[in-house]
Amino acid sequence: MITKAYAGYSLREKERMNSSSGGIYPLIAETVLSIGGVVFAACYDALNVMHKKIDSIEDLSSSQGSKYVASDLKDTMRQVEQCLKEGVYVLFVGMPCQCAGLKSYLEIRKVDQAKLLIIDFICHGAPSRMAWNAYKKSLNDRGRELIFVNMRDKTTGWSNGDYAWYEKTSDGKVIVTPRRKAPYMQGTLANLYTRPSCFECAFKGVERCTDITIGDYWGVGSHLPEMDDNKGTSLILIHTDKGIQTFNAIKESIRWAEGSIDEAIKKNLCLVQSTTRNEKSYEFYKRLNSGEDLIQIINDLLKVSMMSKIKNKMKYLITHMGGVELDLTSSFSTVDCGSCEQYNTDSMEVAA
Repeated sequence: MITKAYAGYSLREKERMNSSSGGIYPLIAETVLSIGGVVFAACYDALNVMHKKIDSIEDLSSSQGSKYVASDLKDTMRQVEQCLKEGVYVLFVGMPCQCAGLKSYLEIRKVDQAKLLIIDFICHGAPSRMAWNAYKKSLNDRGRELIFVNMRDKTTGWSNGDYAWYEKTSDGKVIVTPRRKAPYMQGTLANLYTRPSCFECAFKGVERCTDITIGDYWGVGSHLPEMDDNKGTSLILIHTDKGIQTFNAIKESIRWAEGSIDEAIKKNLCLVQSTTRNEKSYEFYKRLNSGEDLIQIINDLLKVSMMSKIKNKMKYLITHMGGVELDLTSSFSTVDCGSCEQYNTDSMEVAA
């Protein structure tokens, strides 16, 4: 069938705010669990990210929210195979490559997939577990053990990518940092430690081997303004009849509207294009492997001069307000500004 696009978000306010975009995944997961099925999704386990089997609604929360780390599948595929052979309904949620890998595995093993529902998500690229572990070590070395993280906190907004990095540490502090100021997110978005295979991803495109694809519906306000209240809206791509049946099962629990694939792609090129390699990634790994501190490496490789910040601001003003672009290079000297080491300067810190 031809893929259909929808915009949607959960009518459950708390659940939606705990999700990265519109809160669609937990509704689908609950539907599967309600009929005696199981869910396999990426969860935190002592802040390590790995796929786990979930068989109760109470355990769903650890699988909610984006995790900018390549999850460890361990023996998930064998567990999925065993569940299907026992006649248990299974929901598997993962990166496009993981979903394709699971389907290939089951086809090779000649496993009936009638009771399997697969959801992938729009993927920028998977940061390595090595970098995530190094970030936690960086905090430990500063006497601040990380005990909780939400990589996509929406208390600061959503519509313009204004989400934040929320973390709790062992010293009793809660720190909320704009995502553009959070060291780990800076390195992630700059592709300093994205896996090499992601730069030539074989699983991009609108048509996919999964039943449903979900992700942020960036730019939804430009053509469906009633669907953007700055709390998160999901892009829902339905690929199969099984996907349609699943969507129909949650319709009463969501606000939805027919979307536009073309409009969605404009603001979400990761749906159809691989991300690009950052040439500084080679230096990043060389320095990390030599034992250097991750936050300091990110600071060194991504620091932006005052000159660049001013030029970028001027370009923004010119683009949005009109005017003549100025040559600023003769008026200002280059100044190092805004170290990642001092990231709390741009954070909101509150007592735990």
